[in-house]
Amino acid sequence: MNIQQMPPPVLKRVEGAGVAARWGAAVIIPARDESNRIEACLNAMADTIARSGQTVGVVVCVNDTTDDTAARTAAVLRARALPHLIADLHFVPGTGGVGRVRDIGMTLAQSIAQPPQMLMTTDADSRVCPDWITANLAELCHADVVFGAISPDPDELAQIRGQLSPHDTDEGAYTKAAIRLVTLLDPQVHDPAPEHLSHSGASIAVTTTALARMGGIPWKPLSEDRALALRAEALDLRIRHASAPLVVTSCRLEGRAVGGMASTLQERCSQADPLCDTWLEPADALARRYTAKGRLRALWPAPEAVWSMVHQLLGPAPPLSHPGNFDTFGAFWQRLEAVHPALSRQRLRQSEAARELPLLLTRLRQIKGAGPRGPASSARQDHPHAIPAQ
Repeated sequence: MNIQQMPPPVLKRVEGAGVAARWGAAVIIPARDESNRIEACLNAMADTIARSGQTVGVVVCVNDTTDDTAARTAAVLRARALPHLIADLHFVPGTGGVGRVRDIGMTLAQSIAQPPQMLMTTDADSRVCPDWITANLAELCHADVVFGAISPDPDELAQIRGQLSPHDTDEGAYTKAAIRLVTLLDPQVHDPAPEHLSHSGASIAVTTTALARMGGIPWKPLSEDRALALRAEALDLRIRHASAPLVVTSCRLEGRAVGGMASTLQERCSQADPLCDTWLEPADALARRYTAKGRLRALWPAPEAVWSMVHQLLGPAPPLSHPGNFDTFGAFWQRLEAVHPALSRQRLRQSEAARELPLLLTRLRQIKGAGPRGPASSARQDHPHAIPAQ
């Protein structure tokens, strides 16, 4: 069933307050059977709104819920005197999902008389930190989409830490080094020195202009946050990975969607050597990917130079439309990643991250020691698929 064929949800109840005022921003929160956590979520939201000094509306999309999430939501929002909309949605089985719910919330926020230009979203099992609103608004002055930082609830993490793989800390160390490598090889003016490269629905901020260009939030039952990041990249929007908008999120092992974050945590607790995050690769593969990405980006939009550099860095390309046929670098790069064998993904397990970390650190030292260079200075001529040590 495609999006056009999906039946609309049944709207059992909607409640609003303060919708005649101008909202400086709006926060969208999907909530499904969250009666145990929604009050903490909304009270934290009320605190950050108060601290920001802005008029910020809260849109809660209660969906397919069998508990009293909607009633508890209404009670908190009334008690804290927040401008708000609450929608109680029920979907035909197989047509809902967090992506569609989040997108409906974005649409509702823009339906009021004086709609906001800045939209944010988090999750009902999360608690935003006191400066979350202020930090997001500041970041949106220089970005189109902001992905904030996520921190696990310390008490809940302590309860499951003994179940995690002994290599869990190795993945953390490898991730930090990988972020430094990416920043050196493919620096972004609008994303200086990021401390994370996560794309989580628990902390997203976006301008309404950017959201419209992306066609809204992807209607995916899982990983709509990562799909949104891909849409933004394909349009060459300015994506910021910010640490100041911080959210504390749950470490529960039973979530609301099969295959979601809770399922990932279950795997990490039950497997002796779980897979690392999807973007992490062996050191050489990671360096190859982001060396190519950074050098090709630097040449864009010169199509002949880009085409020549693809061959120099990665070897002959399989059937691929000429760079001149793409409107944006992001769209070209995503297509190149999809078809070029030199850029096929190589997933890492946590134990492999431990073994690869010394190689990655060596790469970092070599790149830092080499200093700034032109995009073609160390392009390889003798293929296939390898960029030499920097």
